[in-house]
Amino acid sequence: MQEQTLGRRIQEARKAAGLSQESLGERLGVSRQAVSKWESDASVPDLENLIAMSRIFGVTIGALLGVEPAAEEPTEEEAAETSGEEAENTAPVEELSGRELAAVEAIVQKYLEAARRPRWSRRKKLAAGAGACAAGLLIVLVLNGIFSSLGRRLDQVQDQVNYVQSSVSSQIGSLTGQLSGLLKAQNSIISGYDIRVADYSLEEAVWYLTASVTPREYTEGMVVTFTARADSGETSSSPPARNEGGIFTVENWAVPMGDSPDVPGDFPVYPTDTTISVSFAGGDTVRTETLDSLYWNLTDYRLEVDGRWETDWAAGRLTLGNLDLQVENDTELPVELADAELALFRHGEEEPLWSAPLEDAVELWRRQGYVQMYVPVETDVSPIRLNTGDALLAAVHVTDDHGQDYWSFVGCWRNRNGALYQDSLYDLNDRYAGSWQPGDLLPIWN
Repeated sequence: MQEQTLGRRIQEARKAAGLSQESLGERLGVSRQAVSKWESDASVPDLENLIAMSRIFGVTIGALLGVEPAAEEPTEEEAAETSGEEAENTAPVEELSGRELAAVEAIVQKYLEAARRPRWSRRKKLAAGAGACAAGLLIVLVLNGIFSSLGRRLDQVQDQVNYVQSSVSSQIGSLTGQLSGLLKAQNSIISGYDIRVADYSLEEAVWYLTASVTPREYTEGMVVTFTARADSGETSSSPPARNEGGIFTVENWAVPMGDSPDVPGDFPVYPTDTTISVSFAGGDTVRTETLDSLYWNLTDYRLEVDGRWETDWAAGRLTLGNLDLQVENDTELPVELADAELALFRHGEEEPLWSAPLEDAVELWRRQGYVQMYVPVETDVSPIRLNTGDALLAAVHVTDDHGQDYWSFVGCWRNRNGALYQDSLYDLNDRYAGSWQPGDLLPIWN
């Protein structure tokens, strides 16, 4: 199972709320890139954004951070009983209230009192009622129970203290970051900026960026240029920005993608730690300020594919029925569907058991710019015999007009001792669809 990081919890909560990275960024007042960096665990949202996201997603900050389970929906009676208490008792999880500090102090005080409490009367009663050996044994057992209890209480107190220390450290770190941000904003030479991908070309291995910036102080004749610097040291400068009412903008600025050895295949990706800066030239002075670091990846700009191939199961045979398929462009780029193919594979085999082009899907895209179809699919292999332990995959191979091609699962079936088991398509596509190729063994089936 994939580790539940903060980024993954934010991504799951965003999808559950039906929000794209762009729309969540707009509600938080941050860029889509910032949301993408949170979800990939490349950075951590600050205190203000964590609070805002907990309200948007309808969860507590503790659940978002993974330090407490997600709250269940209350019944109407529970909601009525607790409605009057929420305003008084509910506090952001990251704040240390006086009540929390008092609770920790009370726990410590109880422990100290328990540790100092005399036990002589109990020992005398035990000694008076039994012989010396029996009394000694009972005393050992009693003391062992007492020390075990005190040990557990000490562990609980230590956990509380550690939690308080962690919360204080987190708040100090958050406040330090916010103070640093405020100081940076006060000393900044700009009042706002925006950087986004407008398009890309795999053939030329470049991103086409649109960048705009508003200087805090404008002077007549000011010349503004942007520069991209990769961690390799390679730089790329934009042409002079166009001035429209004091906002300087460049469009279709070509920035090299670079290569990454971490990505399988020949696809280049945007190099990490590529920094965008802006320079203002006026008179004899040139002022420069860093704007952002880019982490965009080609997988962020693929068509969204969702589908399911319906089946019937009887006597160890799988009969294929209707295909429910949706394809849409959920990116901000002009990406178009160029080709689509449906194929069946036995698990681990590179050659398909059956395949056919999805010409109707391509035609639908050409007519309306998206695919939504529910149609029967006839094959010459259905019904398919699945013996115990056999596994079968169905996937759609999508190719777009930018040269990206990838597979998306629409069916995953296994014979488990005569019963048909279907894996969650959402989980499989989330884990493997972007990188899976025919012949690959799914780790969860090994």
